[in-house]
Formats: sequence, structure tokens, C-alpha cells
Amino acid sequence: MSIANDYLDGQDINQISKEYGVTEDRVAAALDQTEVRKYIDNVYVTQGYLNRVRRMNLVNQVIEQKVQDALESGVWSKRDLLDWMKHLNELEETAKPKKAAPQVAVQINNYDRLMKDLFNAS
Repeated sequence: MSIANDYLDGQDINQISKEYGVTEDRVAAALDQTEVRKYIDNVYVTQGYLNRVRRMNLVNQVIEQKVQDALESGVWSKRDLLDWMKHLNELEETAKPKKAAPQVAVQINNYDRLMKDLFNAS
């Protein structure tokens, strides 16, 4: 994980390989492991504004500010407020776990061509 953390800190594979005294291929292989990739992806998703909760809080703050500004000024921009509400709704939809959908597998065996080949060979 220390290699992954160094990679997340902005070091490239060459720098990491020199720091740990291993080949670049070994560093690349370590970074390519499933567990390490999941860890790196998780860090990206949970940091900054990629974090879903942080984005939703920001959108909520913007909506609150829009409502407060409208109450103070007496001027309502419905379009702008509705756009933000729509964006908040989209964020909430992405936060919900996806339901399992039925899957259909299609298999094409070229059965008709096989039968024609068998009958024509006789």
C-alpha cells in the first residue's frame, strides 16, 4: 500500500522504483493488482468533490443560498432554482443502489448452416 500511497502523492513509476530499489515492472505489477486498484479508486472517489456526500452538501448550500437571496430581494429565479433542484435529484438517484435487472444471454450457434452443410455433404 505504500507504493499506492506514493503513487497517489504524485510520484511516477520511475521515482517509486528508485525509492524502493525495485524495477519499474515490479512497481507497475504492484499497482496493477486488483486490491491496489480498488484502493486507489476508492481514494479518488472519497476525496474532494468526487465524494457524493460532499457534492450533495454543496448543492444543498447553493439551494439554501438561492432561496435566502430570493427571500431577501423578493426576486425569484425559478429556472435557476429548478436547475439546482434537478441536479440534487440526479445526485440522489446516483446515491441509491442499483436494482438488479434481468439479463438475457443470446447464443447464436449457426445451427441452420450446420444442418445445410451436413445434408449437402451426403
